[in-house]
Amino acid sequence: MALDYTEDLLPDEKREKIRAEALGTGFYSPWLHLGVTSLVGGGLVIAAISQLHAVTLAQALFGLVLFLFANAVEWRIHKSLLHHRFKLAPVLYDQHTPMHHMIFYTHDMAVRCRREWKVVLIPSFGIVMAAVGLFPVIAALWIYSSHNLAAVFTIVTMGYIVSYEWLHLSYHLDPRGPIGSLRLIGFLRRHHALHHDPRLMQRWNFNVSLPLWDLVRRTYVSTLEEAQARDAAKRAARSA
Repeated sequence: MALDYTEDLLPDEKREKIRAEALGTGFYSPWLHLGVTSLVGGGLVIAAISQLHAVTLAQALFGLVLFLFANAVEWRIHKSLLHHRFKLAPVLYDQHTPMHHMIFYTHDMAVRCRREWKVVLIPSFGIVMAAVGLFPVIAALWIYSSHNLAAVFTIVTMGYIVSYEWLHLSYHLDPRGPIGSLRLIGFLRRHHALHHDPRLMQRWNFNVSLPLWDLVRRTYVSTLEEAQARDAAKRAARSA
């Protein structure tokens, strides 16, 4: 179902051209793509869990704070790097705003085939780069603090990336399917689908996983009407 704005902002011909260019014709395995992230991230989480011993309340609270920090980092990366071209990493913007957001919009969120997972999931090497980048922190915690803190750090960071991928993919699956029809996924998909409205994507609903930091930063909206009313109020306040 198309809305009245789609023909002007998201013309079908342009969307189909971008879709074809993004998908390409070479070899691509959606299960391998998802599997690498899941196995690497999940394997590190399982390995870290095996190192836990007599976790204290303080260590558990460290994990909770770290989770909230990860949610804030996700929000900031999405808002600042994925929707604004950054000269040191323009590919982040180029593969997100003019590609992912052009192919999927609010009322056309579901992938048409598994090959389209290619434009939903982060590249498979992303989880490896994240693990390598975080290794110095994990090693420092292991050597200079405690094995438990290093394990908690690994569990939260790697677990967050894997859950982000699975959740994001679930929003782009058939909403009538066994995963897409789940009530929690339906709620989170509606939150993410509003962000895919080209009129809202620069200002609202930046969290892809849990919209915690959207609530903190007051970028959470539940309906198009709410977003438009708040945008109008902001414009009025600036012109006052």
